[in-house]
Amino acid sequence: MKVISLNILMGHEFAALTDFLRRESASTDVFCLQEVLSNPKEDLATLATGVRPNTLEELVRLLPEFDFVFAPEQVDFDITPEYVGQMTLGNATFYKKSLPLLERGSFFVYNGLNSYDGKDYETLGHTAVYLSIDQGSERLTIVQLHGNSQPADKLDSAKRLEQSQKVVDFLATREGEKIVMGDFNLLPETESIKMFAAAGYRNLIINYDVKTTRGSNMRRLNPEYEFGKYGFQEFADYAFVSPGVEVKSFQVPDLPVSDHLPLILEVG
Repeated sequence: MKVISLNILMGHEFAALTDFLRRESASTDVFCLQEVLSNPKEDLATLATGVRPNTLEELVRLLPEFDFVFAPEQVDFDITPEYVGQMTLGNATFYKKSLPLLERGSFFVYNGLNSYDGKDYETLGHTAVYLSIDQGSERLTIVQLHGNSQPADKLDSAKRLEQSQKVVDFLATREGEKIVMGDFNLLPETESIKMFAAAGYRNLIINYDVKTTRGSNMRRLNPEYEFGKYGFQEFADYAFVSPGVEVKSFQVPDLPVSDHLPLILEVG
């Protein structure tokens, strides 16, 4: 089974993103995508910032062999007057229709639906999306999440610790093996990340000596980060697997598909 996780930056790098997804779709079973915008009427043009309001609808057409779960976080995301009330932000998991699905759903790990005040990203709600798949002798549960980006230091806070604990606690209720992937918006040394190792999960970012999950495209898109308070933060994205998951390969290629790099995991 092949699983890819990627924060798609609201479709900002759309041509490169869709080329990547199209190319990988034949061999991929599950795409875990963060920062997905939906506008069901599909009547909004790409914003001047490069954001694509209809990204979910475009991806549904791009991936006809896949079904999906979309977990809204903010129904009215953009406060620009001409876009008020028209765009929903959330996470989307696309999965091959041929997979023997047992369960699918989502839950909030940080704040709640429509908690964003339009100014402070710490007020934004964040979801985890999950699938459980029948692998014959056992169940495999795949969870993706997008952690809150604030405070921008990507260090522990009470709410970030609670965010990780909610995921660990949820997985503890599921039998079988587990995979957790996504943009956690955390640095490797935080207790919020170490919590997964303490619960028995292998951190593939550490195990495979990954040097960055942000890559060269982030530097092209946001050169000002070099001179900011925290500089370039090389890590935000992680992949964790439970002890019984057989990892065949794990790659984090430096591709210009977003301001994050894709996490590409193949398991037996």
